[in-house]
Amino acid sequence: MLELHSAVFLVSRVLRRFLQDRSAGIAVMFGVAAPVLLLLIGGGVEVAEVFKAKGELQWDVDTAALNGARELGTDQSTATATRAQGFAASLAARSTPRWTVSTAAQIDASTAAVTVTQTASRPSFFGSLLPPGGWHLKVTSTAVSNSKTPLCVLGLQAGGQKVVSLLSSSQINAAACLVQSDSDLVSTGSSGVQAAAVRTVGAASGAISPAPITDAPAIPDPFASLNINVPINCNDGGITAGGGGSTPYPAGVHCGPIVVRGSATLVLGEGEHYFRNAPFDIRGNASVTGSNVVLIFSSSASFAAKGNASLSIDGRVDGPYAGFVLVTDRNLSGTVEISTSSAHRLHGTIYVPNGNLLVTGSGNKVADQSPWTVVVAKTLTTDGSANLLINSNYSSSNVPVPAGVGNSGGGTPHLLN
Repeated sequence: MLELHSAVFLVSRVLRRFLQDRSAGIAVMFGVAAPVLLLLIGGGVEVAEVFKAKGELQWDVDTAALNGARELGTDQSTATATRAQGFAASLAARSTPRWTVSTAAQIDASTAAVTVTQTASRPSFFGSLLPPGGWHLKVTSTAVSNSKTPLCVLGLQAGGQKVVSLLSSSQINAAACLVQSDSDLVSTGSSGVQAAAVRTVGAASGAISPAPITDAPAIPDPFASLNINVPINCNDGGITAGGGGSTPYPAGVHCGPIVVRGSATLVLGEGEHYFRNAPFDIRGNASVTGSNVVLIFSSSASFAAKGNASLSIDGRVDGPYAGFVLVTDRNLSGTVEISTSSAHRLHGTIYVPNGNLLVTGSGNKVADQSPWTVVVAKTLTTDGSANLLINSNYSSSNVPVPAGVGNSGGGTPHLLN
């Protein structure tokens, strides 16, 4: 801009002198100098526009690199580089329409960095003779991610189906973590998803915040190697708890109906609770509590918590199921239903590898009092006005987070240059 101001100042001085002295000498001098002065003005304007374009392009690549670094927290595949490249190109199309811009982006997974580069060109004066070959610019930016958005909800089923479905006015709130569908995610009615990040392999529709990343790579089942074998030998034939009072229930293999009614409280003993041929039915104002426990259901069992039933369960802190609170075996293809108005504490990982987890009810909050919860299911459905609230306070919990989900760092992306 200094060149432009200098040229304008020089022209204004000459014009003033010309108007004050109309002698032939001044007129001749002005006639000779005018083309040069006009060239200086044009050159000043040209140079100013070039510097402006370079600044615009630098902002474009900085913005795209930072955005890509944020996405590295959930996707370190080449898809992140492709999205960063497309984003920078769209910015350049708006900011520098007179320029021909080429954009490239790459990621370095080892350093969690995204680099975006743009080269731009356009003709210059006199058929690109000044400067020779026209104007050429190059800008680059590298941003580094210091964080990984923890995975807390994963719908596993592939193939273009509605893997994560929100109906009526139900909600999924996962303010500090990632919600991923390995196929479609659909929110209908007045339902909605709010999360730190939302990704889908397929399509996404409805009230979703922030805007979802679609066509993302699938996340494979992080617990595919988990051995889920329900023992054959039974420890008991089930239990019925009604009325009031507290009934202890030691860990073991339960081979009959578990019925909890009235205002009774069933206290689960520490360890693994296996359910074989055992419908677990809790309803009314009954309660089920337990610490350092996991509920494991075979394909011949079922689980339903309804009415005003209270669930307050903290997952296993050790053993092969450390970090899990509710698991179904790989042959269970039905529905695990949580519709109680008081399932406030499900502290750990809910794993339904080949079934549907249904969270429904009227005005109920599910898992809201848990330090953290992770849901991995073939399909996940929310309905009614239920609110599945996923906390991510991993550091405040004595229940370990299983590998493949949860937190792995903190911080915000930053530019290296």
